[in-house]
Amino acid sequence: MNHKLLGSLLLTSIFVMANPAFAGENHKNGHHDTAATKGHHDKLDHTADHKGKHKEGHKKKKGHHLSPHWAKTLSDEQRVAVDKMHLKLDTQHAVLKAQATLLQKELNVMTAKDGAHQTAIHSKIDELMAIKAEIMKHRYDHLTEMRDALTEQQRISYDMSILKREGAK
Repeated sequence: MNHKLLGSLLLTSIFVMANPAFAGENHKNGHHDTAATKGHHDKLDHTADHKGKHKEGHKKKKGHHLSPHWAKTLSDEQRVAVDKMHLKLDTQHAVLKAQATLLQKELNVMTAKDGAHQTAIHSKIDELMAIKAEIMKHRYDHLTEMRDALTEQQRISYDMSILKREGAK
């Protein structure tokens, strides 16, 4: 691609992202959160929570009227337990996610070759799906373990958030 064209596209992209009229930003409470930065802000808030700067916990989710968000009501003991559960999950997933990424790359290479061997490709897909199934089992085990650590009142909010999910992250 021509360097002048690439430079023009880059400048246009920066202009579009910086201009609220084009970026489609939400203007609630004086904050300018785009979909791309919302997750980043949530992660920052989550990190700050665990450093003791914000005792309230996670931000209240919009449209949630039945009870306060479960994370806001965690005791110090529950916070430690939740952090341990998250560490355990992250540890379990570290190697599995790396294996899944490697298998996906191998699958892509196998598929891009002349005379691709369908049986080998299908076998590689089965390996990849087995790892993804294991990751999902860990995720849902984690969700139920988290739920067990909550009080009955905290579970209301937690369960609502689970039911709204499209899948475990």
